[in-house]
Amino acid sequence: MSKPQLKFKLIIIGDTEVGKTSMLLKYIDNYFPEKHLSTIGVEFKLKEVETEKYNVTLQIWDTAGQERYKSIAKSFFNSTNGIIFVYDITKRDTFASVKDWIKDSEVYGTFSRVICGNKIDLNDLREVNFGELKELGLKKKIDILETSAKDGTNINEAFKKIVDLIISSHTEEELLQEFADKKKKINLTKSNKKSTGNGCCQK
Repeated sequence: MSKPQLKFKLIIIGDTEVGKTSMLLKYIDNYFPEKHLSTIGVEFKLKEVETEKYNVTLQIWDTAGQERYKSIAKSFFNSTNGIIFVYDITKRDTFASVKDWIKDSEVYGTFSRVICGNKIDLNDLREVNFGELKELGLKKKIDILETSAKDGTNINEAFKKIVDLIISSHTEEELLQEFADKKKKINLTKSNKKSTGNGCCQK
């Protein structure tokens, strides 16, 4: 028997140049861009993952960190299922910004959330120690990780953790009602119609 197909929408959020796009590219394509890539507005990528009980399509939105795009990023809080907050461990101001992003998200509801302190490959330049991240995670009851998009440390783990959090925070009935991939169901219905020979099959 095939596993149920679910679809989750995730957003990656944080200041510009903290490595959000690099984390996403490392996760999706196992690729690290040597030059900084600025996201314009929002962009997304898809990833198919398999858990013990479900097949999951992840729609992962990469948000721009520049000040002028913050209102656009915030608009995605209304429809997301999980949030990965990212800061650069070598830039203390980006850690302060993550605290603001967390506060902003709480206005819109309750989400599965993970905080990632990125760029641990630059540990010699660290400005935010792990203890501070741990304290923030405990205070806000958010899971935490330190990551490196460059060498891949904890990148897969970060996305796996957010998927596991979404699944564990819902009953099986809720998951099937709220996150079942309706597109897959529609395609299946069309396929069935075609096989019976009734009517014309539309593409």
